[in-house]
Amino acid sequence: MGIEKKVLSIRLDEAFITKLKEIAKRQNRSMSNLIETVLKEYVEENHKN
Repeated sequence: MGIEKKVLSIRLDEAFITKLKEIAKRQNRSMSNLIETVLKEYVEENHKN
C-alpha cells in the first residue's frame, strides 16, 4: 500500500489560487500535487535537524 495522506484545508486569496491553477495546468499536474511538491521542496531546503 502507498503512503496514507491527510487532508489539509487552507484559505488562499482568489488571485493566488488562479495563479496556482495556471501553473499546475502548464505543468500538467493537479493543483494539490503542485502545492505538495512546492511545500516538500521548501521543507527539504529549510528543515534543520
